[in-house]
Amino acid sequence: MKSYLDLELIPSVILWRSPAHVFVIDGGHRLSALRAWIEDDYGDGSISRKYYGNEISDDQKRIADRVRRLVEKEIGRYSQIKDALVNPESYDEASVQRARNMATRSLSLQWVVGDAEKAESSFFKINTQGTPLDRTEELLLKNRKRPVAIAARSILRAGTGNKYWSRFDEASSEEIVSHSRKIHELIFKPYLKQPIKTLHLPLGGGASPLLALDLLIKFTTLCNASQTNPYPKIESFAVDIDGESTKATLKNCFKVASWLTGNDASSLGLHPAVYFYTDQGRHSADMFLAFTSLVARKLAFNQKVFFKDFTDHRKKIEDFLIQLKPMLALLINSVTSSRRVQKLSEFVEAVVEQAKSGHDLEINWAIDQISPNSRAKILTASEEITTSTFTKDTKSAIYLRDSLSAAIKCPICGGFLEPANSASYDHEKPVREGGLGSIDNGKLTHPYCNTGIKC
Repeated sequence: MKSYLDLELIPSVILWRSPAHVFVIDGGHRLSALRAWIEDDYGDGSISRKYYGNEISDDQKRIADRVRRLVEKEIGRYSQIKDALVNPESYDEASVQRARNMATRSLSLQWVVGDAEKAESSFFKINTQGTPLDRTEELLLKNRKRPVAIAARSILRAGTGNKYWSRFDEASSEEIVSHSRKIHELIFKPYLKQPIKTLHLPLGGGASPLLALDLLIKFTTLCNASQTNPYPKIESFAVDIDGESTKATLKNCFKVASWLTGNDASSLGLHPAVYFYTDQGRHSADMFLAFTSLVARKLAFNQKVFFKDFTDHRKKIEDFLIQLKPMLALLINSVTSSRRVQKLSEFVEAVVEQAKSGHDLEINWAIDQISPNSRAKILTASEEITTSTFTKDTKSAIYLRDSLSAAIKCPICGGFLEPANSASYDHEKPVREGGLGSIDNGKLTHPYCNTGIKC
């Protein structure tokens, strides 16, 4: 914006014209910045609200407000600069000069000549040099027609925003939006705030675009595990030509998510603070994906007895995972990123088997399972506190420590229960034996404990 108003060099915007549209090959951020300034919309204005169906997170609102204040401090509102052109006597010389520059300046354009294949080749050639594309952005763009990429993008914004599925028929598009909203609700609501002051936390962490997209690509991929491909990759999915594959992908995602949380009868009601957040309140994407993979694999192999084994020993398992939290981040980071989710998923499976076999769950055993060569480093690691001020992490850690010690427990399995995320109401004395729907005869349980264990 400054460069534009002060007549400084701005690289050309590179465009390509299709039979129906004009595409920006390079320079999209430049155009977006200027448009945001003109519309006074940095992600929270009327255009954004309409675009995202009023589903704008608190994080996005805070970021937009911070950007707006910075722009107003450094440049001024577009409406002010525009007014300086008409009423120069009311503004300082710098603002008037910028207004005159704005009135006469244009952007330099270059055009890519050729078909869609040439345009795509030009895009990746330009955007992988200099400042390269983010890895997640590049992965999505190269696989944009595959069902998991479409599903990930649709879940991120709960079916709002750009319709990446618009080439499918209306019925398929509506079904994609419907599934996306349900999945978004299960894994990203409520929106995460720091420091943590509630145990009602989103399983998937924050819904900020790049981090959430990276998580969702992996989530949608892992949810579609099969007996022949238990740890699928995005490249293993064929291009979706009619929307059927995307719908099937989303159905599998919803099925897995409904085992992790929510109020469906199958829901294990995994407590986010126990399973998916560190002791300092940071979301652990790797642990979330590890449980996603584990549930998806067990469903794919029709090994539902695993969930009963898990529930039978849930209290012991959760107590152990809480004990492991202070060193879990170090353990995770000791494994190469490409192997983390599979390693952790198999570790959780081993924890259940260890508990089922009646063996003790010990820290040294856990280290040997995940990263046997890192035992000395992990056991001696400690974080030195050098300030008297409580950081956000410390505040979150204090809250989680005190809140979990007083958290509700499921009377059937003894595991942690977060009713705002997942709960079932059980009759102490069964209805078939004359039990009434009174307060004295009711108790909160995990949905699976109420239906899969008792029944």
